[in-house]
Amino acid sequence: MDAPAPEPPLRPIAAAGPEPVTKTCPACGFVQEHWAQICPKCEYLWPDPNQDPDGSQARLAQFQDQLATKAPFPTLTMGIICANVAIYLAMLLTGVHFLKPGVPDLLTWGANLGSATTSGQWWRLFTCTFLHIGLIHLLFNMYVLWDIGRFIERLIGAAGFAAVYLLAGLAGSIASMWWNPFVVSAGASGAIFGLYGCLIGYLLAGSRDIPEDVAKNLKKNALMFLGYNLVWGLTHRELDMAGHLGGLLGGLACGFVMATRFRVHGPEARPRINLQVLAFGLAILALAAALRPKTVDLQRELARFSETEIKVQASYNLALQKARSNALSDAEFAHLVETEVIRPWHSARLRLEGVHGLPEIQARLLSRIERYAETREQAWNRLSEALRLQDLEGIQQANALQADADRQAKSLRD
Repeated sequence: MDAPAPEPPLRPIAAAGPEPVTKTCPACGFVQEHWAQICPKCEYLWPDPNQDPDGSQARLAQFQDQLATKAPFPTLTMGIICANVAIYLAMLLTGVHFLKPGVPDLLTWGANLGSATTSGQWWRLFTCTFLHIGLIHLLFNMYVLWDIGRFIERLIGAAGFAAVYLLAGLAGSIASMWWNPFVVSAGASGAIFGLYGCLIGYLLAGSRDIPEDVAKNLKKNALMFLGYNLVWGLTHRELDMAGHLGGLLGGLACGFVMATRFRVHGPEARPRINLQVLAFGLAILALAAALRPKTVDLQRELARFSETEIKVQASYNLALQKARSNALSDAEFAHLVETEVIRPWHSARLRLEGVHGLPEIQARLLSRIERYAETREQAWNRLSEALRLQDLEGIQQANALQADADRQAKSLRD
């Protein structure tokens, strides 16, 4: 038996004139009953005049439902989320703190750091996008990724989504390496900002597969999200804004190019366009990474200087011991100080002076170490000169400089 036709909703009795019997769909022009909520021809959703006067929210929800019907399960988005969670759990199993992982742990697992990355470990630009600095960081990023990732994957397809996510993530990592080379960075934020950038670029290009009022609503929502997060980032210095903006610009470029090319060549050209965007984007990012000068690893430089200091001090103490036991003449003692102490020390000091571009805190530390190294070298030079001239006062001056250098060394250790 056929189902009964739906009855029109009851209307309150009004003193006004008779209600219209039909109405015309603004999307397709189909004439339908005045009480209909969905156009039977094009599925246009009529707005609720009380809650959604212009119907934009209703049509946005309808558009999202239509996308979900075409691609019910966002496989790639879920796969990326699972990969991030799996890496976090693996970190926990190795003893990494669940809220505040240490810098050595993050670097071991693939975080981005200018000195390490530019030394040849370029894979960090990719691995850092799957690494998170604690549970809260992970949960927030995965929540946002699930929200925007599903939509973008359904909008441009899994292949296009993969290309945008990869390029935006790398763009964020490279931007961070350029602007924050001495900061350890990790997280999917750059790639996530890139997805929002992709959506905005897609809308700016005037994509025909998104209704105009839906596009306006999507653009407004995306800009609100980005505006809030950018303001939040500018007021919280611990956030890597360079990575966020790099990912955003990378995704924006991808979305704009994709939508423009899709509009010209049609949906059947999507695989070719996705591949072109990926290849061209990787080439640009590789050039941007290659142009970054090698970042100085201050910790490694200080460790090298410390090794030199230990060797030089050992050589000096041995020569001094021989001189005090009369195994060396003053001239021989001076010669050993000049060749085995001053010469390697001077080279190590010049290497430290060649280190530039450090953040303020590290620069101040390096400046103190340089002053210490210079004082120590002055003491040895004065000693060598006094020994050759048999200058007792010069030897006393050298001892005073050595005592000053010892005080500076103690201050550095404290």
